[in-house]
Parts: sequence; C-alpha cells; structure tokens
Amino acid sequence: MMILGIRTSPTTVRYAVLDCNGTVVSLVNADSENKLDFPADCRSIEQKLHWLHQELDRVLRQYPGIERIVIKANEYGRGGEKASSREAAYFDAVVLMTAGTRQLPVDVKLYRTIGTRRNEVKTFAETNVGATNRYWNEQMADAVSAAWSGRND
Repeated sequence: MMILGIRTSPTTVRYAVLDCNGTVVSLVNADSENKLDFPADCRSIEQKLHWLHQELDRVLRQYPGIERIVIKANEYGRGGEKASSREAAYFDAVVLMTAGTRQLPVDVKLYRTIGTRRNEVKTFAETNVGATNRYWNEQMADAVSAAWSGRND
C-alpha cells in the first residue's frame, strides 16, 4: 500500500510517498521531488489554492498506487492561531478536497497521534522510515512521520 504524507506551510508543501509492504516501509521519493514551492506569481490565496490543487492532482497521477493520505496539521497551542497557520489550514483543506474527489481515505494528525514531538520528529522519521537526500528538515520529517503513522489505519 502506498501512503502520501503531507505537511503544508504558507510557502511550501512537503510530501512523502511511502510504500508499505508488510513490515517493510520505503520512502519512494527519497531521491526525487518532495517539495512544492508556491510560484512567485501566486500571490493571492485563491491563486495558491488553485495551484496546489493542480500540483496534488499531478502528484497523485505520478503515483497511482496511493491508497491513503495523511496530513500533519498545525499544532495550536499557547500562541493561538496566526495568519500563517490559517493559510496552512486552507492548504490542508485543498488536500482534503482532492482526496475526496478521488475517494481516498484521509487522516489529519497531530504529533500526539503520530507518536512523536516536534523536537524529535526528524529522529523519529529517520529511525522508522529514513530521510530524503535533499531538503531534509522538520517539515519533511512531519510528512514522512504522518505517512508512516497511517500504515495501520
């Protein structure tokens, strides 16, 4: 089973494609594209939402074996909601709508439901799945960890 893990931010969407075959889990896109940067000419939220929808469709066509999507959502804590986290939530909604049109199950998870914490997510992802060869950071580790957590759902 292939799982798509997603982590959105106002400037970039990170995604991990995992192939889960029993107890063997591999990061399919470790050496290829895993980062969707919003183009400079996408300034308005409407333009970004439209562009992201097109890109998600492209990714799903590129990996037709994807059977589930898991989104790592923003953590809302003491700082409260900010404009940037609100924008990321809009992007999460695009993922949800894209999954719905393709009838793919989707889960939205926080660190607690993934089984890790922000300051440990890179180690968690590396230990359980591995790391990408380019652009490895916490957001990419979020996408990998989210996808990994969806393998038994």
